[in-house]
Amino acid sequence: MRSPTRRTALAVCIALLLVTAGCSGGTGPSSTATSSDAATTGAATTTTADDAPAPEPEVPASSTGVDTGNGTWSPNVGVEEYPPGVAENGTLANVSALLDAHFAATANASVVFTYGMTGPNQTVSRTYGHGADGRPFYSSRDENTSDGGRVVEETYWNGSRGYSRVYASTRPELGTVHRGFQNVTYLLETYKPGGEAFGRRTDLGTPLHLGNYSVNGTVERGDRTLVELTADDASGDAADSMTDFDGRVLVTPDGVVYEATSSTTQSADDGTEERYAWNVSLQTGVEWTGPPAWMDDIPQLSVSIVEDGRAVELRNTGGAALPANTSLDIFARNDPLHGEVRSGEPRNARSGLRPPERAATVTTDVRLEPGEAVYVTAGADGNASSFALHDEPTSGEYTFGFAGVRSTDGDVGYYLGTGIVSWNTE
Repeated sequence: MRSPTRRTALAVCIALLLVTAGCSGGTGPSSTATSSDAATTGAATTTTADDAPAPEPEVPASSTGVDTGNGTWSPNVGVEEYPPGVAENGTLANVSALLDAHFAATANASVVFTYGMTGPNQTVSRTYGHGADGRPFYSSRDENTSDGGRVVEETYWNGSRGYSRVYASTRPELGTVHRGFQNVTYLLETYKPGGEAFGRRTDLGTPLHLGNYSVNGTVERGDRTLVELTADDASGDAADSMTDFDGRVLVTPDGVVYEATSSTTQSADDGTEERYAWNVSLQTGVEWTGPPAWMDDIPQLSVSIVEDGRAVELRNTGGAALPANTSLDIFARNDPLHGEVRSGEPRNARSGLRPPERAATVTTDVRLEPGEAVYVTAGADGNASSFALHDEPTSGEYTFGFAGVRSTDGDVGYYLGTGIVSWNTE
């Protein structure tokens, strides 16, 4: 059965996203400071975490390409209209070929893809969307598990910078945890641009793999012709435990899947029968309306190397103010970092995590308002005690080729990196 696997994966995700935050200096409970406290310390004023409701995901986009209604069905369909993966006899013989065609055709389109699953005492809803050039990228998930837990997560990326928020009912004391990223995908192995583990390909492939589909005609919706595939029995190993299978797919001759629905009864380990249903849909012609509204409530930080390499700039580009007394872990190298950054620390893609060349911690003494910046410098030897924070652009003696900034002691965690080049870059 697939459901236990999903529940196990969800537990792992919760561990990655929240246990680290709660046990090793991660994002803590929301502040309960009064307005006078906030004015004095710069701390954010928020609802007590235990009382905060789960956030509701909302795609920051509108679609101009959604077809509504059933359309006009016709039994007539020529072999030349069969989408990739469909054999000459009209059966869906190669699901992988259809998936390849779908994602190749939509890679450079502005789309929103939605997946849903319902089962015994559990529901899953996931959304993935991106612009025509891959930016912005948005994803969300809202999962209720059979043990009564709920996880809500949203991510939004625009180029090298991204933001996420996650809520888990198993950790109510944390409230909704926010994170900001730059050139870093720490804790976002699935729900990030290009992420595929339990991602878009798996979600679309699930209802397709489960049934024995064959061509059943065409559906005309507006100016679009969709080939209809239907199935009334499960396929492969699924047939051993699934009965009453019913599936329907609407796909263009080029292989773009606009709709897929399926449902079945499955035998559980204890002999009882459980009902499952899946549905996926695609919206095209999507117009993005900007970042999600919740990003206005968090400081949107960016890091860059300035002053001819002699300083690191940390700028608040928008949203809320960064509170005073925020600790910032600074990681530095004289040379650019090849590979990737993990958790703000240099991570060599070939040899694994290794200590940074230089590291120090600095603390802000005043609020950093949107539009403002602070600057980090270091002595020539890069000794931790020589790192300093400045309110104005300042050149130090140390030359930064790479800089990473990590902060996990407030309501928002940050994992930022700059000065990173691919292994393929000469």
